[in-house]
Amino acid sequence: MEVEEEERRSPHDHGDRCVPESFFDRVTLALRDDLEHERGRRLQLADTVLKHRAEFAFAQLENERSLTSLRDELRVARGIVDRSRAEITALQTLVDAHHREHKALCEMLERKGVLHRKKQRTDGTA
Repeated sequence: MEVEEEERRSPHDHGDRCVPESFFDRVTLALRDDLEHERGRRLQLADTVLKHRAEFAFAQLENERSLTSLRDELRVARGIVDRSRAEITALQTLVDAHHREHKALCEMLERKGVLHRKKQRTDGTA
């Protein structure tokens, strides 16, 4: 009966992981072990790739959101700068107009003798 059972078992059947009897069996067992190890390693690598892919996609989405936010802030800042420049130009125009008006009033008061300008000294003192 033991002989029949051994005949039914193929030389490649190592279900019970018996000790290999021949060189061919040892090599076959080693190759199977290597194959199982490589399958496990491949699955680990595939899991790692999927994990990193998801992390990369999330980071990329976060970067796109940050970029959009920064572009919006830049657009707002440029608008503020443009309005400030327009305000500065308007204020400069107003200052120039007030200066001309002040100068004209001073000249008019000088002509009427109400205002006497200080004469500038030639020695450089005030």
